[in-house]
Amino acid sequence: MRIVYVAGFFGHVFEELQSKVGTNLQDRSVVWIPQYKHVGPDLHWLKSDFLQAVARGATEVLICLYAYRERLRDTLDYLQEAIDCAKSRSPELKVTIKTWKNAFDAEWVLSKIEDFKPSVYACITFPTAFDNLEEWAIAFHNGRIFIHPRAVQAVKKSQYENVQLAYAAVNLLGEEYWRMRTSTPDRSSECRSAFNARLRDLGLDLAPSITSSRSGEQGEEYLVAYPVGTENKRLLDLHLKKGSSREPQFCLRVYFFWDHDEQKVVIGWLPSHLGTRTT
Repeated sequence: MRIVYVAGFFGHVFEELQSKVGTNLQDRSVVWIPQYKHVGPDLHWLKSDFLQAVARGATEVLICLYAYRERLRDTLDYLQEAIDCAKSRSPELKVTIKTWKNAFDAEWVLSKIEDFKPSVYACITFPTAFDNLEEWAIAFHNGRIFIHPRAVQAVKKSQYENVQLAYAAVNLLGEEYWRMRTSTPDRSSECRSAFNARLRDLGLDLAPSITSSRSGEQGEEYLVAYPVGTENKRLLDLHLKKGSSREPQFCLRVYFFWDHDEQKVVIGWLPSHLGTRTT
């Protein structure tokens, strides 16, 4: 995987990227990192996304960077710490940082992207078995996704045939969905568009799973103990879904809720359909 980060440039550059390399933005082979409160690139966002990309298998990364002159040295030192951390896990990783003096220069950024030839996000290969789903989620989305023990037990009995799609759905929750839920107001539209585009690419739908009033008719089927080990119950109020068949080989459902306090997705059941009054 070859990933380009465009960090700290002004909004005009992003508009040009949408026009010229919109597909790369959608598949996240080009990642836009905006300015943070007009003081420089959002370094925390960049570091988090960069480390996640390395965990997913990124082998070469280009960072196109604009930072104010008085902050450039501190910015580069911060990025070097992140790079050193990533290389301790992936020694073969190659990272190049190119800085530029003009935050409006979309032509320069586009030329660097063209020369680098970023690879597409779709090249990620997902596991073909559910054996290590919990470990995989920790490795790739630690702090963003929690696989509830109930979900761990559910996948052990799974008959669903397209295991890689199930992993892609979980990945979507840890990537585009998480970014959408944690985005700042100035990035909310961009992140929502990226999520919806990836949702369409996978042929998935996001919808409420069941209302609070109807969930009571199903006993505790749509409830999970959370935090684990307590008597507190949380409703799995959302789900990703594909297919209308109730046959477990062909029906994909990923039931979850958003933990606002911890800023993470809690997956409580997959990949089969939970019961309703009609089943």
